[in-house]
Amino acid sequence: MNRIITGIVISVSSCAMAAPPARPADLRISNAHLVATCVAGRPVSGKRSWRVTEPTSLTFTMRNEPRPGIENHDPGIAVVGFTPEDGHKYDIEVRADAAAFSLRVWRKGEWRPVVRDRSTDRIVSSEPRWAESGCGS
Repeated sequence: MNRIITGIVISVSSCAMAAPPARPADLRISNAHLVATCVAGRPVSGKRSWRVTEPTSLTFTMRNEPRPGIENHDPGIAVVGFTPEDGHKYDIEVRADAAAFSLRVWRKGEWRPVVRDRSTDRIVSSEPRWAESGCGS
C-alpha cells in the first residue's frame, strides 16, 4: 500500500513540476504578393496567418502581377526557418530591389522572405534556400 501511495505522490509531483505549456506565437504574412505554399512541411492554401509554438519552416513564392508592357519572370520558391518565442508576434515580409515592388515582378533569387519579430523588432529567420518544387524539396 505504501508503495502505491509513494508512486502516486511521485507521479503527481513530477506532473506539477513540468514546464507550463508554450503560449503560441502569432505569425502573419504582411506582403500582399507573398504566397505561402507550405508551413512546417505541410501544404497550405490561401492561409495568411498561423499560431506556432515550435521551430517552423516556411515555403513561399511570389504572385507576380506585371504592369502592362512588363515581362513576367519565374518568382521561384524560397524556404526559410525560424524558432518562435512564447507569445511573440511575427510578420513575414519581403526584401527586394525597389523596382520589383513598382513593377510587381519578383525574379527567383532576387527577393527574399524574412520573419520579423515584432516584439523585439529583429529579423529572426534563416537566409532563404531556393527550392525547385513543392514544399521546398
